[in-house]
Amino acid sequence: MFVDPLSEHGQPKRTLRKRRGRSAEDRHDGRDGIASVPSEEKSFRIWFLSSETGITADQACELVDRIETDGAALLNAARLMKIHSQ
Repeated sequence: MFVDPLSEHGQPKRTLRKRRGRSAEDRHDGRDGIASVPSEEKSFRIWFLSSETGITADQACELVDRIETDGAALLNAARLMKIHSQ
């Protein structure tokens, strides 16, 4: 059975596929599978966490350095930090 790889608009169909892991040479910081957060994104995350939860910028920076890319975990940790600091 022939399956046309193009969609009705002449564009290739998008499929989900497993991403290739980066080799050790491609990683800059030596950690396995964790990409560092770009500074612009990091400063936004720090600002957002401090304004959304009421923690200080230093506390937010510490959380971003520790947790990095998981936004839900960052917000949860910031809320817990605010509760415990009161």
